[in-house]
Amino acid sequence: MTAFGRWIDAHGHLADVRWDGKQAEIIEAAQAKGIHFFMQGGVGPEDWERQRRLKARFPHHIGLCYGVHPYWVADHSDEELEEALNLLAQELPEAMGLGEVGLDFRPHIMKDSRDRQITAFEEQLEISHIGNRPVVLHIVQAHDESLMIMDLFGLPPQKGMVHSFNGSAHKAQDFLKRGLHLSVGGPVCREDNQKLHQAVKEIPMEFLLIESDSPDQAPPAFKGQLNPPESIWEVAKTIGKLKSLDPLEILDITTGNFHRLFGSTDLHLVDPKDSLH
Repeated sequence: MTAFGRWIDAHGHLADVRWDGKQAEIIEAAQAKGIHFFMQGGVGPEDWERQRRLKARFPHHIGLCYGVHPYWVADHSDEELEEALNLLAQELPEAMGLGEVGLDFRPHIMKDSRDRQITAFEEQLEISHIGNRPVVLHIVQAHDESLMIMDLFGLPPQKGMVHSFNGSAHKAQDFLKRGLHLSVGGPVCREDNQKLHQAVKEIPMEFLLIESDSPDQAPPAFKGQLNPPESIWEVAKTIGKLKSLDPLEILDITTGNFHRLFGSTDLHLVDPKDSLH
């Protein structure tokens, strides 16, 4: 197994209500496949509290990540956003990263929230500097706008990651030039996703992460069901083919990349055979 002892799912949502009552089971299933740490993606204050409760149950396996997601921004008022950002600034010290933060300009998501999303993104970048945390970016149909805001407000010293990167090699270079890691998930496993396949071939291994985005974005092997963290094996296999590397090497390297980006985890403190209950 990896020199780090355990592999890492760089982004998921085990605090999602769709997993309620099933977390121990799915974490144990992932552990059986050598995956022992699960970095979360923040949505809003209610989700941060669910993450906190989940980490209390599984303290060595959950990485907290707090942020105000574009989805949350789209569904809440300016006043509610201001309250959430104030709370984020207070609670960020207990988290490993700030996110999900960014822009989602798909019309059915955005509705009337374009300006509010931009405000939320700008203010969270400022909080990331003060809180000294890497950012976890959610960027959909807003590539140029997101680059402009990042260049204007700056990224924190640790930079961060673009979660569920699913773009072209050119777009990958735009993020890499800014020092960001790219996290790849289930969409890379689709045979018809040639644009992403080409991008992955060109992404330097030292800037690559792999994620499940559990319970969403299942690869074809898990189609029609909630996507479990163990699906990162499918991602590692596909990237291995694209990079001409063994899937175990992909898991090893991306786990090392995660440690460098987010710092140490509690993985060394717990025996992999320890019960989760």
